[in-house]
Amino acid sequence: MAGRFRRGHTGTVDHDVEIRDIDVPVGDASIRTRLYRPTAAAGTTALLWMHGGGFSGGSIDMPEGDAVSRAFARGGVTVLSVDYRRVPPLSRVRRWRGAAAVRFPTPVLDCLAAWHRLAAEAESLGLAAERIFVGGASAGANLAVMSTLRAATEGLAAPAGLLLAYPLLHPVLPAGPPAAGQGLRTRLLGRVGQRAVRMMAANFVGAANLARVAEAFARPADLDGLPPTVIVTGEHDPLRPSGEAFADALRSHRVEVDCQLEPDVRHGHLNHPATVPFDHTMSTFSTWLAAHGG
Repeated sequence: MAGRFRRGHTGTVDHDVEIRDIDVPVGDASIRTRLYRPTAAAGTTALLWMHGGGFSGGSIDMPEGDAVSRAFARGGVTVLSVDYRRVPPLSRVRRWRGAAAVRFPTPVLDCLAAWHRLAAEAESLGLAAERIFVGGASAGANLAVMSTLRAATEGLAAPAGLLLAYPLLHPVLPAGPPAAGQGLRTRLLGRVGQRAVRMMAANFVGAANLARVAEAFARPADLDGLPPTVIVTGEHDPLRPSGEAFADALRSHRVEVDCQLEPDVRHGHLNHPATVPFDHTMSTFSTWLAAHGG
């Protein structure tokens, strides 16, 4: 397998980043991944990155996938962004008319296949196998955590750390701050968030497998031994309680965790490049990476 990334699809160079699309086989299927490599001042650190989209939307072309990967690469980190297969759209009106519906654990297995490929190619890319980090945003953060929990059974070494942006890590949204400290709009958004999370979790596993919802999200008993983790939440994000509750759970399991609040932002602020919150969050991640061998 050595060198296959180098012989992938024709790449492009954007400023200081070489970008190349790579097809990765997963069983009888194939998924698209995108490799971002620094053209100058390249380090030996790599990041496997998963975009968000509620498990049913998004792609590696959205800013949360592409702009984030470019920003990491300009900082010297090689990134493999994963275009995992997505579940049917969450809709009561539209019916799924494609092939057999994707459900959990297929997206997780796609991420693991991309991780295997990155690990196998690490030496040929000048990367250190012990410096592979795993991360994602929103639903992609859940895939990052679930991939990490399955890594050992797949013969993969544990990642050097986890980077999670406004993560969706619970099938039922944990309680947020006391209602007395919230305005009417915040309380309404919280209720909408509770309902949306339940629907996304159920859609992830499918109506016929609702009993498996708990398997699709990390349980407290799973958290022992997770690597150092950095979490960025948004002040006005309905999913904020999920990231904060996960950080508390990690601390209770003696896992090193740094949970940072991005002020005055809603969910998905990494989809808005060239803004102060985007730059600040990327700086938070980069600083944390540097402090953890990245």
